[in-house]
Amino acid sequence: MDCGTGAGVLGVLLALELPGSQWRLVDARERRCEMAQRAVAATGLTERVTVEHALVDEMARADGRGGYDGAVARSFGPVPELAECALPLLNEGGTLVVSVSASTAGRWQRMPLAERTGCEIEGAWTTPHGRYLSVMRFGPIPADLPRRRSARRRCPLG
Repeated sequence: MDCGTGAGVLGVLLALELPGSQWRLVDARERRCEMAQRAVAATGLTERVTVEHALVDEMARADGRGGYDGAVARSFGPVPELAECALPLLNEGGTLVVSVSASTAGRWQRMPLAERTGCEIEGAWTTPHGRYLSVMRFGPIPADLPRRRSARRRCPLG
């Protein structure tokens, strides 16, 4: 799952790099989904990559909950928002990999992930292309996550 895929760059590149994988690229904006769909078609990935115009938090409360081995996000939004919306998508043992800055990495590290989400930071690394962090689900995700947008904004996770 590529959360907040935008034009689909990250999901398409990962699908090309991991030929045995299946991908679902999700974005809340229809225009971005159209661009992602063109990228998927142009790279010949339509057999194993789908693009969906949807809200990640709604998917995490419905058919997507606990359904993914992995998810990625590059510029989804604030750390608490991404954690609360994307982590419930993971199955037990699944991993979320996020692109981070020094300050967002610190924000992830200060969040009470284990207590609130049944997840923990598994690793962090830097490459010439950026800084990344992985979060693994090891236990149950509380049934109340993700909360509605207004509740998330009023009282962010962490």
